Amino acid sequence: MPYVNVKLAGSVTKEQKKQIAKEITETLQKHAHKAANYTYIVFEEVEYEDWAIGGELLG
Repeated sequence: MPYVNVKLAGSVTKEQKKQIAKEITETLQKHAHKAANYTYIVFEEVEYEDWAIGGELLG
């Protein structure tokens, strides 16, 4: 049972999430032979001010 956590700085639309989830699921089916109905994907949208890279906040 794959569990995938997609953590993003900022936000994406519902349609973008649907496409991302579809493609992740298809990739796991194709390459890892995992059933789609047991693939769990969670999206976490993090505010830019709560995300830092190289010691610098993005927002």
